[in-house]
Amino acid sequence: MNRSRGVILPVVLFVLVLIGLLAAMFAFRVHADLAATQAMAFRLQTRLAAEAGVERVKLLLRTARFDRGVWYHNPDLFNRIIVFAHGREPRVAGSSEEFDEKMVYRFSIVADDPADDKEFVRFGITDEASKLNLNAQTTTETQLLKLVSGAVGDNDQVDPQKIVDAIIDWRDADADPHGEDPGTEGDYYRSMEKPYRVKNGPFDTVEELLLVKGVTPEILYGEDFDRNGLLSESERDGDRTFPPDNQDDVLNRGLYPYLTVLSAENNVGNDNRPRVYLLGDEAVVRAELEAAFPDEPAIVDYIVSAVKTPPAGGPGGVQGGGQPGGGQPGGGHEGGGQPDAGQPPIGGGGGQQPVGDGKSGPQQQRRDPPAGGQPAGSGSPGGGPGGAGAPGAGGSGATGGDGDVDPSAGAAGEGDGEQPPGDGAGEGDEGGDGSGAGGPAGGQPGTGEEGGGGTPIRSPASLMLPRTVDGQVVASPLTPEHLAVLMDRTTTIPPAQRTVPGLININTAPRSVLQCIDGLSADQIEAILAKRNGLGAAAAATTAWLVSEGVMDATAFEKVAPHITARGQQFTIESVGYADHIGMVTRLQVVVDMNGPIAQTVYYRDLSNLGGAYPIREEDKEKMRGR
Repeated sequence: MNRSRGVILPVVLFVLVLIGLLAAMFAFRVHADLAATQAMAFRLQTRLAAEAGVERVKLLLRTARFDRGVWYHNPDLFNRIIVFAHGREPRVAGSSEEFDEKMVYRFSIVADDPADDKEFVRFGITDEASKLNLNAQTTTETQLLKLVSGAVGDNDQVDPQKIVDAIIDWRDADADPHGEDPGTEGDYYRSMEKPYRVKNGPFDTVEELLLVKGVTPEILYGEDFDRNGLLSESERDGDRTFPPDNQDDVLNRGLYPYLTVLSAENNVGNDNRPRVYLLGDEAVVRAELEAAFPDEPAIVDYIVSAVKTPPAGGPGGVQGGGQPGGGQPGGGHEGGGQPDAGQPPIGGGGGQQPVGDGKSGPQQQRRDPPAGGQPAGSGSPGGGPGGAGAPGAGGSGATGGDGDVDPSAGAAGEGDGEQPPGDGAGEGDEGGDGSGAGGPAGGQPGTGEEGGGGTPIRSPASLMLPRTVDGQVVASPLTPEHLAVLMDRTTTIPPAQRTVPGLININTAPRSVLQCIDGLSADQIEAILAKRNGLGAAAAATTAWLVSEGVMDATAFEKVAPHITARGQQFTIESVGYADHIGMVTRLQVVVDMNGPIAQTVYYRDLSNLGGAYPIREEDKEKMRGR
C-alpha cells in the first residue's frame, strides 16, 4: 500500500504539469490569434484610410484639374488628414487636427519633390504629362538617350546607347535590330535560363523595362529603391547597406520618375469642347473662330487667310507629318527658294542641303526620324524644295522631291532636306503634286502650287509668325492674349484623332524632362522653372505664358509648341494610410484618368512592402516645401 501511494503522487504532479502546459499553450495561441486579428484589423483600417485619400483626390480633380496650385503641393488638403478619430466628433474628419489621444487614423498624399532630395516632402500628386512617354511616336532616340545617360551616371561599364537600342527594339513592331547588337531582337532573350520573347509592342508599364536587355534595377530606380525622392542614410553609405550607391551625397533617381506609358490628352479645349480644326472647311472655321474671338472680325479674317499663306521666307509648306499622328502633307516648292531657318519641316524633314551643290541632304547620323513622318533624307513625295543649280552655272532647279531619292547618288533637286540659298540658283520648275503621306492619322494633301504651296502651319503657334501676302511680309496682329485662346481653342490635328499622346506639361515637368524637349535652351529651361510657380491658374491654363512671360519669342515658341501642353489628364496618386497609435502603414500608388468629369482608375498597386518611406508622423518633424 505504501508503495502505491508513492507512485500516485508523482503521476498526479505530472498530470498537473501537463495541464498547466496545455493551458499556457492555449493561452499563447489565443493571444497570438488575437494579435493577428488585431493586426489584420489595423491593416484593413490603414488601407481604408489610404483609399480614402485616393477618393479625396479623385473628388478634388473633378473641379480643380486645371489648377496646379491646388493639387501639386497643398499640405492643408493632403497632410495628416483625419479619416476617423476614436471618441471624437465626426466633424473632425477631413481636418488635420492634433489630439492627445493617439487612436486617430489619417492619410497623407505624398510625392517626390524634384527640386530637393534631402529633406522636403511634397504633399500633392503628379501628372503623367510631366514625364516622357515610352510609347509615344514623338519620343525619340535622342530623348531616351538623355534620360538613360543621366541614370547610368559615371558607370563606364554600361553603354547608354546600347540600352536605348534595346528599348527601341522591344517596343517597335519589326524584327530588325536598331543597333549593332542583333540579340536585342530575340536571340538574347531566348538564350536566358528562363527564356521569353521580345515583345515588339508598346510597354504596358514602366517596370516592364526590367525585361529589356541591359536595364537593371539600378538603372531603373537609381539609388532611390524606396521611391520617395529622399536621400536616406542607406542610400549614401556606399556598399555598406542596401542599396549600393556612389556616396556622392546626390540622389540618383534612375529612369522611373521620368517615364510613363499613360500620358495622353483629349483633343479638346479646357472647357471639354472640341477644338476648331484650322485646316477644315473655311465656312465652318470662320463661324467657330467668330465665337472664339467675338467682336474681333479683323483677327478672324487674318487667321482664316493666314492658314493658307506661307510663312515669310519659308519653304512651300510644312512637309508630311506635322502634328504627331495627323500632320499635313506638304506641297512642292519652287527650286532655289530660301527656307526659313527658324521653321524646320516636321515629319518629312531631313538633313540640310549644302549651299548650291544641287545634292540631297546627308542622312541623319542616328535613326531618329521626326515624329509622324519619313526618316531624314529619305525623300518625301511632294515634300521638299527643288535643288539649286550648280554655283555660277545659272541652272534651273528641278521639281520638288519625288520621294524616290538615292541618298548615295544625291541627284539634283531630289531629297527632302532644307534648301538654303545657293549661288547660281536658277528658276525652279513647278512644285510637287502634294501627294506626300501625312502622319499616322493622315491629313489633307498640300496644294502643290508653284512657289509655295502646301499647308504653312504646323500648330496654332505658327500664326504668330510673319506671313508673306502678295509678295509682302506681313507681321502677325495676334497678341499673347490671342495666342492663349488659339492654343486652347484651335488645333491643326484632325478631329478624327481624338487623343494626342506624349505631350509634355511645361507647368510640371522636372528639369530632366524639360531637357528632352527639342528646341529648349538651358536658359529657357531655367526661366521656366523660375517663373511657373508664381503663375495663377488662368495664366498657366495654356502654354502661351511662355511668350507672355518673356521666356521665349514667337519664333522659338513655334518650334516647341507641337510637343508641349499646359495640363495633365492622367495623375499618379500616392496615398499613405496610417494611425497615430500604431506603426503600421499602407502605401498605395494609383493612376487615374480624367477622361471626363469622373476619374477612372487605370493603374493600382500596393507599395506597402517598400515601407512608409515618407516622414509623415507629427513626431517625425517632417519639413514641407513652401511655395
